[in-house]
Amino acid sequence: SWPGAIAYVPQDIKIVSGSILENILLGYSNNSLNTFYLNRAIEISKLSDFIKSVPDGINYQVGEFGNRLSGGQKQRLALARALYSNPKILILDEATSSLDAETEHAISAAIKGLKGSHTVIIIAHRLSTVRDADKVVYLENGKIAAQGTFNEVRVSAPNFDTQANLMGL
Repeated sequence: SWPGAIAYVPQDIKIVSGSILENILLGYSNNSLNTFYLNRAIEISKLSDFIKSVPDGINYQVGEFGNRLSGGQKQRLALARALYSNPKILILDEATSSLDAETEHAISAAIKGLKGSHTVIIIAHRLSTVRDADKVVYLENGKIAAQGTFNEVRVSAPNFDTQANLMGL
């Protein structure tokens, strides 16, 4: 009964030929454009600098299947698309895997700002992505091996701790 209540950002993003705006509004008509949610989605996904840097700004044509965008730009565009609906539940499935460390950190900080108004479920191999999560569920061989805060999981799951150490966490 509430379209957009759950938003999902996969690792493999689908981009349509068209503009940045058309890709963010995918599934919504331009007549129903909500500039508050659009600007918020662009800010949280850290797309604003990119939009300012390209000709035509938000109307920049991304090319067939987004071939004029990098992998990280596609991921940020998909995140903006998901955030535009102002979902109550946001699922990020390896949604930052193509981002550089600086952009991932900035997006993680912005997503942290959603705490209290949104539930965010993050599926990730890169442990830095989940370091600040309220609850970490560590899977090993298809089963839950440990759960708790990041540090609690480090203590109870030796493989998790080894990976965290290798990543300098």
